[in-house]
Amino acid sequence: MAWVRTDGRRILDDPALLSKGETDIALCNANLISGTVDEGARKCMGLKGYALVPKTQAEDARAGFAAAQRATTPTPAAGSK
Repeated sequence: MAWVRTDGRRILDDPALLSKGETDIALCNANLISGTVDEGARKCMGLKGYALVPKTQAEDARAGFAAAQRATTPTPAAGSK
């Protein structure tokens, strides 16, 4: 299993996001290495903008979240500043 940001941003590409992710995991008691994550940890991470997905599907899930984010983000009108 792996935590994926629901805004679609790739954690490993950004040292600040990696650090924030590590902090969020610690605060939520959601370390996947130490074993299973309980419902409280899942809820805490969800509130912080993460989803728990199978590790083999993490990149596809991240890309899906990124596409959904782009689809819901308004684009500026042509000629506007």
